[in-house]
Amino acid sequence: MAYDGQLKANEVFASLFNMIISLQVFDTGIGSLSGLYSGRRVDGTLYGDTKLYISTDALKTYLWDGTDGSLANQNQYNLLTVLRPPEPIEEALTIDQFRQIPVTVDEYLTKRAFTNEGTFSSFNGVILAWLNVTKTVYEHTTYNSHLMVSGLSKATSLGTINLKNSASGFQTGNELYKWRAQELFRQIEDSIAELNEPSRAYNDHGFLRNYSIDDFEIIAPRGILSGVKKHDAPYLFHPDDKPKFKEIHWKYFGVINATGATLTGTNKTVRSLYEMDYTVGSDVTHVLPGDLLPDGATYAKNTTYTCIFESRPSINSTSYPILLMHKRDYPIMSAFTVGTSFFNARRLDINHYLTFGHNDVLNAHLGEFALLKFSVDATDDTVETPAN
Repeated sequence: MAYDGQLKANEVFASLFNMIISLQVFDTGIGSLSGLYSGRRVDGTLYGDTKLYISTDALKTYLWDGTDGSLANQNQYNLLTVLRPPEPIEEALTIDQFRQIPVTVDEYLTKRAFTNEGTFSSFNGVILAWLNVTKTVYEHTTYNSHLMVSGLSKATSLGTINLKNSASGFQTGNELYKWRAQELFRQIEDSIAELNEPSRAYNDHGFLRNYSIDDFEIIAPRGILSGVKKHDAPYLFHPDDKPKFKEIHWKYFGVINATGATLTGTNKTVRSLYEMDYTVGSDVTHVLPGDLLPDGATYAKNTTYTCIFESRPSINSTSYPILLMHKRDYPIMSAFTVGTSFFNARRLDINHYLTFGHNDVLNAHLGEFALLKFSVDATDDTVETPAN
């Protein structure tokens, strides 16, 4: 319960008051975080603000019979013919997103609320630790939400994976669960194997490329993978022969709301794309990317997304997406990270600031790389009709 600041009267001498035994300051309570952004960071120096990426296409072959003027090649090119390569495509990513985290502490008036230097120092230490922890949480929620929402909207569909119970021969219970896990693996493996053949079909530039399963992170909403691990027997015994899934929290799977609106009723799916405050009546709610908007909130276009799920899915959920994102796609550039402070000699307090920057992750997809997705249909369709 909350402490009301009042000492309790002594049980023997009512004019005396029982003392406080101790005061413990908890740490930030945020452990290590990882997500889809892990491994996508690239160098962003203090010099310059833009990284350029150039993609080139394959050349052509021509008939040749060992001469310089035969009918086989005389109408195609000669020694003076200029044969430039196909026009390259240049893309740019710019560090243009900057944030600052401020906090004010003091070494004098606040100290009066503590009984010793150790506890007070612990309190101030935790407050200052929140500067870096807040940055970590901001990056975790921003990058995960932007990568997933952007990836799903820009990905090329590889079709639907049919996990309906009718496709399983109307299996039930654990057998259906196991069949779905094995079939999910099989169809993903078969589809990705097709990408090893050089093709222009899978990247935005239409350039000749091929890809292997090791080029991608196979991303599923959290809840799917736990079922696969528990029920796909070959995965348990031969994990190296199976594609490696990466689970991302299900709340980050959604579609950007291209128009603004005011929420009505109980909000279960509309989540924020950005860290910001929403005011409903006299209540102000601070949300991080991925958080649900408060009921009755009004939001602007392209600042929120509608989540595909209302709760944690499983491999038996009716439908869900699987995203294949190239490991080198969506590079995340970090600008400088600098901590500064200012001592106010009049108030005897110190303003601390942590300033940092990064590129626009929402629009960091590179057309060089394939970005693909599956739709999974696990509908429990009509059960088999018994024969007369």
